Amino acid sequence: MSENDPVINKDWFFDRLRSEKKSLRGMARHLELDASAVSRMLSGQRNMQMQEVNEIARFLNAPVTEVLKHAGVSMDQDGQATPVVLAAVIDEKGIVQRLANARPLPHETLARVRAALGNPDESVIAAQIRASTGPLAVWDDAVILFRATQRVEPEAIGAMAIVRLMDGNQYFCRIDRARKTGEASLRLTEGDILDVELDTATPVLAVVP
Repeated sequence: MSENDPVINKDWFFDRLRSEKKSLRGMARHLELDASAVSRMLSGQRNMQMQEVNEIARFLNAPVTEVLKHAGVSMDQDGQATPVVLAAVIDEKGIVQRLANARPLPHETLARVRAALGNPDESVIAAQIRASTGPLAVWDDAVILFRATQRVEPEAIGAMAIVRLMDGNQYFCRIDRARKTGEASLRLTEGDILDVELDTATPVLAVVP
């Protein structure tokens, strides 16, 4: 994956606001969002949801396809938007690090995602493995697909998962055991066992080479 994958073109949005004689606050009211949330969205710090794309297109009197292009939303070969974005990377120790700006996946990767999952919805997230050494080196450059969650999903227990601990650290690992009170034993990628308190856990849906 290239560092040159498309990202949001905020200048286009601000130019469009000026040409339409409209304001950021007006767009926020139209979207029923705080102005700060819209500002973060146009700076790439917050993902733009598909329903927001449609409403922004109406507010700016612009084609939806034009908004999608400047929002950096991935498009398939049929011109359909895909909601899956690369939001994190996983190092050789299985530590998950969020990217400052989530970005669209390349078309060839999107094709493999669709082959694995069909038509994923906006809750599916991608993380890329970047490991030159260790057990994960055989998966270097592969994309892990998982679903956003705010809880410990039962399907994650006994499976490879993306977990977030109470201290905020995130891992790609196997959950050996977990209690309803949050205590869990994780098997890390290098084989070590780590006893932790889980905040969230979501099973890996697929690994896309």
